[in-house]
Amino acid sequence: MRHPNDFYPTPTWCFENLPIDWGDFATAHEAGAGDGRIVRFLENKGIETTYSEIEEGKNFFDYNEDVDLIFTNPPFSLAQEFIEHAMSLAPTVIMLLRINFLGSQKRYDFWQQFPPDGLFILSKRPSFTGKGTDSIDYAWFVWSDIEEIQGIHWIKWKQL
Repeated sequence: MRHPNDFYPTPTWCFENLPIDWGDFATAHEAGAGDGRIVRFLENKGIETTYSEIEEGKNFFDYNEDVDLIFTNPPFSLAQEFIEHAMSLAPTVIMLLRINFLGSQKRYDFWQQFPPDGLFILSKRPSFTGKGTDSIDYAWFVWSDIEEIQGIHWIKWKQL
Protein backbone atom coordinates (compact mmCIF):
# COMPACT_ATOMS: atom_id res chain seq x y z
CA MET A 1 0.00 0.00 0.00
CA ARG A 2 1.35 3.41 -0.99
CA HIS A 3 1.56 6.27 1.48
CA PRO A 4 -0.68 9.27 0.80
CA ASN A 5 1.03 11.94 -1.35
CA ASP A 6 4.00 9.56 -1.83
CA PHE A 7 5.30 10.46 1.66
CA TYR A 8 8.58 8.56 1.97
CA PRO A 9 11.14 10.50 4.09
CA THR A 10 14.68 10.37 2.75
CA PRO A 11 17.16 8.60 5.04
CA THR A 12 19.65 11.22 6.22
CA TRP A 13 22.72 9.28 5.01
CA CYS A 14 21.47 9.72 1.44
CA PHE A 15 22.11 13.47 1.49
CA GLU A 16 24.62 13.89 4.33
CA ASN A 17 27.19 11.86 2.38
CA LEU A 18 26.93 13.92 -0.81
CA PRO A 19 30.36 15.38 -1.68
CA ILE A 20 28.98 18.77 -2.63
CA ASP A 21 30.35 22.18 -1.72
CA TRP A 22 27.18 23.55 -0.15
CA GLY A 23 28.88 26.96 0.01
CA ASP A 24 28.02 27.31 -3.69
CA PHE A 25 24.42 28.02 -2.68
CA ALA A 26 23.03 30.98 -0.73
CA THR A 27 19.36 30.10 -1.20
CA ALA A 28 17.50 26.84 -1.65
CA HIS A 29 14.01 25.44 -1.83
CA GLU A 30 12.95 21.97 -0.73
CA ALA A 31 10.05 21.12 -3.05
CA GLY A 32 8.54 18.31 -0.97
CA ALA A 33 9.73 18.84 2.56
CA GLY A 34 7.92 15.99 4.28
CA ASP A 35 9.18 15.93 7.87
CA GLY A 36 11.74 18.69 7.19
CA ARG A 37 14.97 16.70 7.44
CA ILE A 38 16.41 18.07 4.16
CA VAL A 39 15.33 21.62 5.09
CA ARG A 40 17.18 21.33 8.43
CA PHE A 41 20.23 19.88 6.67
CA LEU A 42 20.40 22.80 4.22
CA GLU A 43 19.84 25.37 6.97
CA ASN A 44 22.64 23.76 9.01
CA LYS A 45 24.87 24.29 5.96
CA GLY A 46 24.10 28.01 6.19
CA ILE A 47 21.73 28.07 3.23
CA GLU A 48 18.60 30.23 3.46
CA THR A 49 15.95 27.61 2.76
CA THR A 50 12.25 27.75 1.96
CA TYR A 51 10.05 24.75 1.35
CA SER A 52 6.84 23.39 -0.09
CA GLU A 53 4.85 20.58 1.50
CA ILE A 54 1.45 19.54 0.17
CA GLU A 55 0.41 18.23 3.60
CA GLU A 56 0.74 21.83 4.86
CA GLY A 57 -1.11 23.32 1.89
CA LYS A 58 2.13 24.56 0.28
CA ASN A 59 1.98 23.15 -3.25
CA PHE A 60 5.32 23.23 -5.08
CA PHE A 61 3.56 24.12 -8.34
CA ASP A 62 2.37 27.36 -6.69
CA TYR A 63 5.96 28.27 -5.73
CA ASN A 64 7.55 30.73 -8.19
CA GLU A 65 10.58 32.29 -6.48
CA ASP A 66 14.06 32.09 -7.97
CA VAL A 67 16.65 30.31 -5.78
CA ASP A 68 20.17 28.94 -6.26
CA LEU A 69 19.18 25.33 -5.58
CA ILE A 70 16.15 23.10 -5.55
CA PHE A 71 16.93 19.92 -3.66
CA THR A 72 14.32 17.24 -2.97
CA ASN A 73 13.09 13.69 -3.09
CA PRO A 74 10.01 14.30 -5.25
CA PRO A 75 6.89 12.17 -5.27
CA PHE A 76 7.68 9.58 -7.94
CA SER A 77 4.28 9.98 -9.59
CA LEU A 78 5.05 13.67 -10.27
CA ALA A 79 8.83 13.53 -10.67
CA GLN A 80 9.00 14.80 -14.25
CA GLU A 81 6.67 17.69 -13.47
CA PHE A 82 8.73 18.53 -10.37
CA ILE A 83 11.94 18.56 -12.44
CA GLU A 84 10.46 20.78 -15.15
CA HIS A 85 9.07 23.29 -12.64
CA ALA A 86 12.29 23.28 -10.61
CA MET A 87 14.40 23.97 -13.69
CA SER A 88 12.36 27.11 -14.34
CA LEU A 89 13.30 28.43 -10.87
CA ALA A 90 16.89 27.39 -10.12
CA PRO A 91 20.19 27.00 -11.98
CA THR A 92 20.92 23.88 -9.92
CA VAL A 93 18.35 21.16 -9.41
CA ILE A 94 19.10 17.97 -7.47
CA MET A 95 16.43 15.27 -7.18
CA LEU A 96 16.52 11.80 -5.68
CA LEU A 97 15.07 9.39 -8.24
CA ARG A 98 15.01 5.74 -9.09
CA ILE A 99 17.78 5.01 -11.58
CA ASN A 100 15.22 3.34 -13.81
CA PHE A 101 13.60 6.78 -14.18
CA LEU A 102 16.11 7.14 -17.04
CA GLY A 103 14.09 4.58 -18.98
CA SER A 104 10.57 4.71 -20.39
CA GLN A 105 9.38 5.58 -23.86
CA LYS A 106 7.07 8.12 -22.20
CA ARG A 107 10.08 10.16 -21.01
CA TYR A 108 12.18 9.81 -24.16
CA ASP A 109 11.44 13.34 -25.43
CA PHE A 110 11.94 14.76 -21.94
CA TRP A 111 15.44 13.20 -21.69
CA GLN A 112 16.35 14.49 -25.14
CA GLN A 113 15.55 18.01 -23.96
CA PHE A 114 16.75 17.77 -20.33
CA PRO A 115 19.53 15.20 -19.90
CA PRO A 116 21.01 15.30 -16.40
CA ASP A 117 24.46 16.85 -15.98
CA GLY A 118 25.35 14.48 -13.17
CA LEU A 119 24.34 11.46 -11.15
CA PHE A 120 25.27 10.62 -7.57
CA ILE A 121 24.49 6.91 -7.35
CA LEU A 122 23.71 5.55 -3.89
CA SER A 123 25.85 2.45 -3.31
CA LYS A 124 23.29 1.12 -0.83
CA ARG A 125 19.57 0.91 -1.46
CA PRO A 126 17.76 3.24 0.94
CA SER A 127 14.87 2.17 3.14
CA PHE A 128 12.18 4.82 3.07
CA THR A 129 9.90 2.98 5.49
CA GLY A 130 12.39 1.57 7.99
CA LYS A 131 11.19 -1.91 7.01
CA GLY A 132 13.79 -2.80 4.38
CA THR A 133 14.44 -1.61 0.85
CA ASP A 134 12.20 -1.77 -2.17
CA SER A 135 14.90 -3.50 -4.28
CA ILE A 136 15.31 -0.38 -6.41
CA ASP A 137 18.55 1.52 -7.00
CA TYR A 138 18.52 5.30 -6.53
CA ALA A 139 20.64 8.29 -7.49
CA TRP A 140 20.63 12.02 -7.01
CA PHE A 141 20.03 13.44 -10.51
CA VAL A 142 21.73 16.79 -11.07
CA TRP A 143 21.04 19.59 -13.52
CA SER A 144 23.69 22.27 -13.00
CA ASP A 145 26.53 24.19 -14.64
CA ILE A 146 28.75 23.63 -11.56
CA GLU A 147 31.52 21.39 -12.93
CA GLU A 148 32.30 19.65 -9.62
CA ILE A 149 28.85 18.07 -9.49
CA GLN A 150 28.69 17.04 -13.13
CA GLY A 151 29.46 13.51 -14.26
CA ILE A 152 28.78 10.18 -12.60
CA HIS A 153 29.68 9.68 -8.95
CA TRP A 154 29.05 6.91 -6.42
CA ILE A 155 28.06 7.65 -2.84
CA LYS A 156 29.61 5.26 -0.37
CA TRP A 157 27.20 4.30 2.35
CA LYS A 158 28.22 5.19 5.84
CA GLN A 159 25.96 5.75 8.77
CA LEU A 160 26.51 9.19 10.26
